[in-house]
Amino acid sequence: MSMLTASCLCGAVQLRLPDRFDYVGHCHCSECRKFTGAAFSSVGGLDAALVTTVRGAEAIALYDKSAETRLAFCRHCGASLYSLKRSSNKLNLRLGILDTPPSQTPTFHIFVGSKAPWHEICDTLPRFTTRPGEE
Repeated sequence: MSMLTASCLCGAVQLRLPDRFDYVGHCHCSECRKFTGAAFSSVGGLDAALVTTVRGAEAIALYDKSAETRLAFCRHCGASLYSLKRSSNKLNLRLGILDTPPSQTPTFHIFVGSKAPWHEICDTLPRFTTRPGEE
């Protein structure tokens, strides 16, 4: 199986993971905008146990956003790394930190009901007001 590497802006954190996401998409919720500083967050989700911290475990800072979600970022450069869902142990890796391109590309937009009003989605990927199945 092909492996991917990912790192933060300053290089203190390096991750390794399989090139096999369970899903890849764009999240437009206001919390992802705050965490990434962008109009939306492009993420790939996979089981957290499949992601290995190669370097910089001590540089990963964690923030408990809610009882369900923990956010990870580099304590040196502030780069947004991933979110971790406690109930499913799913890790949503920020695709922007990948050093090697994944074989999968985004296939959906979620939380478009709360997207940034100044951002226009210009592709034909499926759009969900919240999450699939919660419409």
